[in-house]
Amino acid sequence: MKHLHIAQFISFLRLVFAPLTLVYLSDWPHKEMFLLIIVIVSGITDFLDGYIARARGQESYLGAIHDFTADKLFILSALLVFSVAGKIPCWVTFIILYREIIVMGLRIYTSFHKVEIKASWMGKFKTLVLFVGLIVMLMGIEFYMIVIYISLAMTVISFFDYFLKFRKVVLTET
Repeated sequence: MKHLHIAQFISFLRLVFAPLTLVYLSDWPHKEMFLLIIVIVSGITDFLDGYIARARGQESYLGAIHDFTADKLFILSALLVFSVAGKIPCWVTFIILYREIIVMGLRIYTSFHKVEIKASWMGKFKTLVLFVGLIVMLMGIEFYMIVIYISLAMTVISFFDYFLKFRKVVLTET
């Protein structure tokens, strides 16, 4: 088996961290600190893996899919767990979940047509704000929902950004 590049290993960490979000539903007294560390590390690795891959000339289609999948699985796992725990309204989680599913479908569709819709700065900023919201929540700071709502607004805006890019690709095909 071919060895993993460091960027792929970093993405793999987020896949390992995703099920660990379930710890938040336990009675363990240190669950907030544990999840705070995991969310911070996941947030850093979310931005670090792509940077390392580009810096080392190790970008690949498979690596991009791996990174994208790891990002979505971790974020959605965390949101679902925090919704079940009553920290984030379910409707917020479902809007973010639906956006991710639809954008994933658009990206898959375009990939079959040998066209790639790359992650936009807006989508990356949305993810950054969401990570900040989760960190603020786990630190016990009261205004965390304001940050989550800003992330939700960015989620909707970035969805339309992806949709317009998709529409442009589809219209140029026909």
